[in-house]
Amino acid sequence: MVSASNHKQAVIPVHKLQERTSSGMEVRYIDNDNESDYSDLGVHRDDHYIFLVQEAGYSSFHVDFKHFELSGQAVFYIRPAQVHYISKVKMISGWFLGIETSLVDEKYRAVFEELVLDQQPLLPSEDKFLQLSRCGAVLKDVFKDGDQSQLHAPVLNSLASAFIGLIAQIYMANESAAARPNQRPEIITRQFRKTLRANYRRLKHPSGYASALCLSLSYLNESVKSVTGFPVSYWIHNEIMLEARRLLYYSDLSIKEIAFALGYEDHTYFSRLFHKICGSSAMAFRKQYRG
Repeated sequence: MVSASNHKQAVIPVHKLQERTSSGMEVRYIDNDNESDYSDLGVHRDDHYIFLVQEAGYSSFHVDFKHFELSGQAVFYIRPAQVHYISKVKMISGWFLGIETSLVDEKYRAVFEELVLDQQPLLPSEDKFLQLSRCGAVLKDVFKDGDQSQLHAPVLNSLASAFIGLIAQIYMANESAAARPNQRPEIITRQFRKTLRANYRRLKHPSGYASALCLSLSYLNESVKSVTGFPVSYWIHNEIMLEARRLLYYSDLSIKEIAFALGYEDHTYFSRLFHKICGSSAMAFRKQYRG
C-alpha cells in the first residue's frame, strides 16, 4: 500500500502532461493492473484533468484529504491541481484519459468544476457504460495509430470530447436527481464556487465575491447557505485551509512561506486564523500528521 508519509518533498510535485506527450492528452487501456504498477507515482498534483472509467477490480484514492473507493464498474475524475495519490489497486481494468484543460469543452468543465454535490465515484448505467467502453476503444486506437495527417488532431480531440461528455452526462444526471425545485440558488452557488477556486488567494472576504458576482452580500449568503448548509465565509475559509493543509502535509515549506503563498503578508495572522478554523496550530497539524 502506498503511504503519503513516504513521499514528503520540499514542494508538492506537479506532473506535467507535456513532458509525456505532445498531443495534449494521454490515453491508456488498463488491463489487470496491480498496485506495483503505481507505487512510484507518490503524492502529487497534475496540471491536467484525469478521467477514469473502471471496468473491473478495486482501486482506492486519496484526493485532497478525502478517501474514494472504486469497486467494479465506476467512473471518476480528478481536477487539475488536486493533491492525490493511489492507495490501493487490485486487478483493475478500464480506461484512463489525461488531458490538458484547454482541450476540455467549457460546458463539460463547468460540470466538473462547479458541481454542487461533492466529487465522488459514480456507477453508470449499463447503457452508458457500454457507450463509454466503445468510445474509449476508438479513442485509444486513434491515439495510438500515429497518423500524421492534418485531420488527426481534430479527430482525436473530438473523440476525447465525446468520451468526456459521456462522463459529464453521468455526473449531471446524478446532480439532477438531487436538484432542488428552485434552481437559482444552485446556479449562484456554482458561480460562487468557480469564482472562489480561481480567487481565494486574492479575495478573502464575502463582500469581494458578492461584488465579483454582481449580487448583494445578503442574497449571496442566503443562496449559498440554502444549497450547502454553510455561509460564504465558511467556504472561503474552507478553500484557503484546504490548500494550507495540502502544503503543510505534503511539502516542507515553512509556515511563513505557506502564509505568503496563500496571500497573507502577516504570517502571524494566518497562524491565528488556521488555529481558529482547524482547531490546532499549523505546526501542530504538521507534527500530528507527519510525525
